[in-house]
Amino acid sequence: MKRFKSNFITALYLLLGIFVMATYSCTNDDDPVDPPTDPGESATELLALKTTTPPTIDGVVDAGWDVLQKLKTTTVVPDPGHYVFQGYVGNAQDVTIRAMYDDNNIYMLAEWKDTRLDYNRQTWYFDPGTSRWAQEDRVPLFDDDGNMTRQAFYEDKFSFLFNVNNSVANWNSSTCYASCHTSESEEDGYARHYTQEGESIDMWHWKSVRTGPNQQFDDQFQNDTQPNGRHSDDVVSGGYTNNNVTLQLGGTGDEVKVPKYFIKDKSYYYWITIDEINSNTALEITGVDEDGTLYYSGGSIDPNTETKFQRDGATTGAYGIPSIYTEVITGSRGDITAMGVYANGVWTLEIMRALKTGDTAAQDVDFSSLQDQAFGIGTFDNAGIAHGIKPGLVLKFDQ
Repeated sequence: MKRFKSNFITALYLLLGIFVMATYSCTNDDDPVDPPTDPGESATELLALKTTTPPTIDGVVDAGWDVLQKLKTTTVVPDPGHYVFQGYVGNAQDVTIRAMYDDNNIYMLAEWKDTRLDYNRQTWYFDPGTSRWAQEDRVPLFDDDGNMTRQAFYEDKFSFLFNVNNSVANWNSSTCYASCHTSESEEDGYARHYTQEGESIDMWHWKSVRTGPNQQFDDQFQNDTQPNGRHSDDVVSGGYTNNNVTLQLGGTGDEVKVPKYFIKDKSYYYWITIDEINSNTALEITGVDEDGTLYYSGGSIDPNTETKFQRDGATTGAYGIPSIYTEVITGSRGDITAMGVYANGVWTLEIMRALKTGDTAAQDVDFSSLQDQAFGIGTFDNAGIAHGIKPGLVLKFDQ
């Protein structure tokens, strides 16, 4: 009796195992394989996987990004000489990029470490010593011994460079450096970007203050115009404008530059939008006196008594006025959607662009063939031109 029971139980377990194996086999024949827990990483390759569920471009890293391989690298600011990048040379930032695509668009997620959020771009302040309005410097200031005495007042930025229609010779081996020229004259700033005849580079330039509020990149390109080959793509409307106006002191005196728009009683703001101008939230400055008093419809600002417009130690005052006003870009220059969020010492930037735009002949890279694309990246940490560089990267489409 015991032997019969033992044989029966053994047979039962054997049948159960066959059933489970058959069920598992059928399920795996019909269903996609579950993504790996760790999709891995690369120091040079950005592998874009095809998706049927594109991400929401909101600067939030949702679960769809977790299954993608990470490109993990570091940008470093080089020394082009002539003190062009003084105060930044050698600075490094760790960067992680992921990518996916569907039938219409490519999506990227760039994350990079940054110890401080920098929005204070060339802010307007009042100098009581001169009774004049001025803007903070876009570059660091140094004493005679080369010690930094005041940091730059600029913005954080991020950039990509791609080869348009494989037009740039030796691009795959040089990428970013293909258009970099460091032997220019002092008048031309010692260093400039331009290509050789007939070559074109697609330059994606995200600017946290100037284009960030509109959730866009500044879509630009480089060509063989010398000494400055950098240009914006075609624009229908929109973009950013310097927030300044030239007025005569007292209406008849010397001409001076002052802010054009400001938002009354608002502290710590770094840009003005066209909607704020159109709604009269941002007020237009129409006059200035010898003592620096500004006039606008319905009132005035006396910065000698309203001291929050003055510098406050290492920063501008609480009522520092933004250097730009900005509007959503329409046209080719606005092809790239992006949302940047800064938190806990990290920038998170989600990006979307059509695989093929309407101007791939000379300005935009065409991804629609799904061919490999060599590229380079740049990070700008509170910098106008000094940027950390990482060349020699390659975008690959998993097909």
